[in-house]
Amino acid sequence: MRNKKERFDFVAYMSPPPADAKDGKKFFSVRDFMTEEHYRNVRECGFNRLSAIYEHTEEQYLRAMSFCDLLGLEYVVREQVEGASLDDIVEHFWENPKAAEKELSRIEHSVKARIERYAEHPSFVGILGCDEPHIRKFPVLKLLSGWMKENFPDKEFEINLLPDYASGEQLTGAEGSEKNYREYMDAFIRSVEPQVLSYDHYALMIDRNTGKTYIRDSYLENLQIMARQAQKFQISFRVFLLTLGHWSFRTVSSYREIAWQVYTAMAYGATGAQTFTYWTMLGHPPGNPENVTGALVSAEGELLPAWYAMREVIGEIRAFEREYLRFSWEKCLCVIPEKSALSALVRSLEKNTDARLAAIAADAELLIGCFSDGMRRAYLFSNLSDPAEEKEAKAEITFDCNYEGTIYQGGRKERFQTEAKKFRVLLRSGEGAFLILEKRRNDG
Repeated sequence: MRNKKERFDFVAYMSPPPADAKDGKKFFSVRDFMTEEHYRNVRECGFNRLSAIYEHTEEQYLRAMSFCDLLGLEYVVREQVEGASLDDIVEHFWENPKAAEKELSRIEHSVKARIERYAEHPSFVGILGCDEPHIRKFPVLKLLSGWMKENFPDKEFEINLLPDYASGEQLTGAEGSEKNYREYMDAFIRSVEPQVLSYDHYALMIDRNTGKTYIRDSYLENLQIMARQAQKFQISFRVFLLTLGHWSFRTVSSYREIAWQVYTAMAYGATGAQTFTYWTMLGHPPGNPENVTGALVSAEGELLPAWYAMREVIGEIRAFEREYLRFSWEKCLCVIPEKSALSALVRSLEKNTDARLAAIAADAELLIGCFSDGMRRAYLFSNLSDPAEEKEAKAEITFDCNYEGTIYQGGRKERFQTEAKKFRVLLRSGEGAFLILEKRRNDG
């Protein structure tokens, strides 16, 4: 089932921080960046939603929402107000669901009153309920998600799931057990019954000792599991994008690095993408052991190259998002040249075919998402080659017959006709194109 909205959600996760920004129990001394100027920059980049991370008081949430109301942005509250919050219940009572239920009963009047004040703002769309929960947190998340649905049915209770490279204990709840990501996903959906799925998987890696770049092998398999579970339970899903250099993850600064992540996710039917992070993470320990570099905006509020790259990618998606969201994802195909360095990336994937695609020839790795709206077929072509290689992908597609249709690429919409059943596409590094078959022709 497709997202009923006509907009692909781009979410600025880690919104402009207030003075004395806080994460967990740690405060950071920074200037007040929660200003109209910085919120306008979020909108100018193309985002439609922000997710609060460093805000920690009701006053800060309400001030942020006043900017969002003014600018037509949506806002997700982390709800980490001290003393009586949903965030506190998740953090302190997850091991004892009965105690969590008792605590919710104790504080629900004040929590409900606070959320009702949030709901007076048109920009308020929901609560960030939990980030990367292990499976043992599911019972308390079910409790809180149910409470939100009962009291605020038109608001999201967002839970961002672990990736498949989490530990076996996190995914199963049993120490020393083997991983089973599909069962983790299945248990979450059946228990919590979320409105939307969300997860993070950062594939663009770098060896800090040698400087060699590589792509995490399980990236596409994780996407495939997420897409199949979303399809199975008739629910949409969002992904997180790597936009912050940290640990062994690359510093993302170019169009190709951001586009690669967005288009590969869309090839699997994703309906939204969040940044990790919009604002550069604050307050690294001395020596910066987490290797934090930069995100879209620096810790001091400067727009970095990745901000401009993100704006370009979002602009491309906005050009065809309404059409894309009318289609339902069915499957993906991969075209991998012989001796490709990315062979391991596709080893565990489904070996799909498509009746309309008689043959595909490409000089670089290619990922093809197959879609249908009941009447028409559509395909999202994504250049799968590592963006570090800056490699174009030339592809020739042979269809089962001749077609007329529409292609969206680079922010442009063009009509096309196949000749001798063939269609050619050239994709820049990281780039994607959305092709819709609209009319069968009987001339070839």
